Amino acid sequence: MGDGLEGYRESIAAVCPELGLETVELFRAGQNNQLILVNSGLIFRFPKYGKGVAGLRREHAILSAARPRLPLATPEYIYHNLDDGVGRALVGYRKLPGSPLWPEDFRRIADEGTIDRLAADIASFLQALHAVPLETVDIPPEPSDSPAVWREMFARFEQVVFPRLTAAARAWTTEQFDAFLGDDEQFAFDNVLRHGDMGSSNTLYSAQERRVVGMIDFGHAGIGDPAVDFAGLYVCFGEAFIRRCARVYPLMDLCWDRIRFYADCAFLLEDALFCIEHETEEADKVVSEINRRA
Repeated sequence: MGDGLEGYRESIAAVCPELGLETVELFRAGQNNQLILVNSGLIFRFPKYGKGVAGLRREHAILSAARPRLPLATPEYIYHNLDDGVGRALVGYRKLPGSPLWPEDFRRIADEGTIDRLAADIASFLQALHAVPLETVDIPPEPSDSPAVWREMFARFEQVVFPRLTAAARAWTTEQFDAFLGDDEQFAFDNVLRHGDMGSSNTLYSAQERRVVGMIDFGHAGIGDPAVDFAGLYVCFGEAFIRRCARVYPLMDLCWDRIRFYADCAFLLEDALFCIEHETEEADKVVSEINRRA
């Protein structure tokens, strides 16, 4: 594979020789993926890391089962290479309408009716996703948010993230996780098929229609706690918006302890772990935020 954009072009041409590559453009870079826009209407997604490559098959299976049951547009992978490594592995789908609903754009929406409509769109999507029968999804049935998984994650935080934290931040983090893991009630939820990365970048908004029209990037989707999805919304859009969503999906109003734990602690630690392990430029910033919160 060549370097940069030319390398992506080569990989796409190898998988889709029948596709005339009239234009190939860098579209958007996320934490885990590089998006390439082809012929102004196709998105090709390239995982940046080996874990993302391994997850493409899982994501494909999840979307195949969930898409017919969902009220919003989601990617349909009409092109894919699920067998090669970073730089060659890809999925391709028709570009969906709308643009990411960034927090600063959301805050500029002053019309109460529009905000209620957005809340209803997102809540209806999550309610439908969480209702997908788990037996219809061809993935291993192990839940992502079990006590055992979180204990394993905390051990990784101690090993990788703690050396970068202040003593106060280490104590605060340990206290948060001890309280969470020591309370069986926090794990009394019913496992669902969850998105796992709900937030601004993956929520497609149509300014013309004034509503949410699509949801993308199911790379973190799996079986687990529905509150993980609610917490992603909480981080981006705030508590008042979750309260509006709960009018459509009342479960949201029954998960506040878990929502706040994920949003205020666990997500930050996961972000720091990722950034440190992959030596990204954001590592110091995320660590500083944890130290600040403590």
